[in-house]
Amino acid sequence: MKEKKPTLFSPSQFAMHMNERIGNTTINAAIARNHHILRDHFFSPLTEPDAHLELLERIRSSISTPEIQGQLQDDWDNEASKHDDEITILLQNVKYACLYLELASAAEQNKDRDRAWAFNNESSLMIGKIIEGSANIQNLNESNKRSVQNSNNAQGRNKSLLPVKEEVTRLLEKLRPEAGWPYKSTAVAALEPSLTVFIESNNISGVQISNIENWLTKWLREDELVNSVWEKTKRSPINNKLKNTY
Repeated sequence: MKEKKPTLFSPSQFAMHMNERIGNTTINAAIARNHHILRDHFFSPLTEPDAHLELLERIRSSISTPEIQGQLQDDWDNEASKHDDEITILLQNVKYACLYLELASAAEQNKDRDRAWAFNNESSLMIGKIIEGSANIQNLNESNKRSVQNSNNAQGRNKSLLPVKEEVTRLLEKLRPEAGWPYKSTAVAALEPSLTVFIESNNISGVQISNIENWLTKWLREDELVNSVWEKTKRSPINNKLKNTY
């Protein structure tokens, strides 16, 4: 991220300040920063609380011996080969980023500063991809949560509207003209007053009385419950055709 230029500094002072801050960063501070980034962008939002420490402990116990480290990496690769989803690929990158950070810490302890920076830089390169991948997964999770919530809300609305729909079917049959309903608009106009009283008397939420004409017309056309009764109570096409000949 580009550092915001302090308003009290001249351009040259700002450049010197930035150079000093970056140039004086220790390898331990750089390693710690990368661990914080992994924690904030991957472990905290996507894993169990102890997952980060458990992974680091497993890595620390393996890097002292090349054979054990090799077996650990082989286990990771075999596990990842069983799946090809985004979260598996992301987790594999996280494991190796943490491995390089632990190798950087071990090199620093051995006073091998160049080797420590090399491992840390390798981890930094992977962390950029990890941040992007983690953001994609979190966005997908949020989208799925919203979809589930919207579905639950829709189910709740449908449940609250069921008594109204049942009243519509009752009125369609009760108020049906002898020859059947000639048009949807006729049925809507006939049912609207009784439905208004029904909704107000039962304090039913989820429907606007001012919009009865629109949603009732839609129910007659699309709703499974209401449309099935409409089909039974409407005037047959033959009767409509005969009526129009007179």
